[in-house]
Amino acid sequence: MLTDKFLRLQSLFFRQLGLELLPEQEASHRYPRRAICCILSVATFLPLTVAFGVRNIQNVDQLTDSLCSVLVDLLALCKIGFFLWLYEDFRGLIKQFNTILQRENHWNVSEAIISRENRRDQFIAALYSLSFVAAGLSACLMSPLSMLASYHRTGQLQPDLPFPSLYPWDNTNIYCFSISYLWNVSAALGVALPTVCVDTLFSSLTHNLCALFKIAQHKMRRFEGKSVGETHENLVHVFQFYGECLQLGHSLNGYFRPLIFAQFFAASLHLCVLCYQLSANLLQPAMLFYAAFTAAILGQVSIYCFCGSNVKAESQRFGQAIYESNWLGILEENSQLAGSLKIAMMRARRGCPIDGFFFEANRQTLVMIVRSAISYVTLLRSLA
Repeated sequence: MLTDKFLRLQSLFFRQLGLELLPEQEASHRYPRRAICCILSVATFLPLTVAFGVRNIQNVDQLTDSLCSVLVDLLALCKIGFFLWLYEDFRGLIKQFNTILQRENHWNVSEAIISRENRRDQFIAALYSLSFVAAGLSACLMSPLSMLASYHRTGQLQPDLPFPSLYPWDNTNIYCFSISYLWNVSAALGVALPTVCVDTLFSSLTHNLCALFKIAQHKMRRFEGKSVGETHENLVHVFQFYGECLQLGHSLNGYFRPLIFAQFFAASLHLCVLCYQLSANLLQPAMLFYAAFTAAILGQVSIYCFCGSNVKAESQRFGQAIYESNWLGILEENSQLAGSLKIAMMRARRGCPIDGFFFEANRQTLVMIVRSAISYVTLLRSLA
């Protein structure tokens, strides 16, 4: 039986959206109500944020604050919309992963590798979701605390909302303010839940893909047979399994490529405005929120970069596994296998890259995004 840690947290998160991931679970209705509510809460709040930015276009502080909120909203809508559009395709991909993992899990070494990778994935998913929840909670709690502090100093209750937005009513009225605050909270939930769902799903699938590549390496190092024919048959089995892993990686990259592109495109701008807000709010209570938000965005980009880098590295290590196998003794028995081993090593050198059309998801891309964000901050500081 496959480890119970496979997609355990991810299934829980997606269930909150009314969606099921695992093949043994019955698929949800084509238009899940909770997911649609999340989309509507974010989509209806987005024009208010855009209106706030347009109204304060001459104020760099308020403009960057609204831009930060707009980027988060658009990215969340992109992720949940794309996932719902390809919902059945994603379930089919998960079913392929589940079938291969179930088949390989009966081998003790494979079971240990799969369990280790899934434990690591669940730890990362839990840590990432906590960082995103902490950022959302700090945003929602910051405004009431700021109002209480202002009331304590001045004796007057001034309305303060979590996110920059412009409303067609007067928020000094307690009832209007309550509606506006609840709207802000629902939009924050509508952003956080789909984002955590899609990002942690990518983390889980890439971790399990790395587990499969590690199993392929282990099989390659130990493939042997009692006869020449059996040795050739075992080698063919290993190469076919490695081909299955490469095909899974190609399918995974095909589904996530648009999301990775959107993520990386927005990340440099996002980190830019967050870093600017951090520098502009030093020693202010709002600094805690911007620090938590910056950590969440860095974690978001890091998941895609580190997971993509690990997939490519593990797929390339198959070539090293060929070199570490008993190829010398095997070639003495059957020299015709030399060509197959050379071709396999040449293919393994390419690996299984995960990319977002124009840039590959790896550690170098993460460094590039951070550097770009810092250069943008310098530009904004000169305009302030």
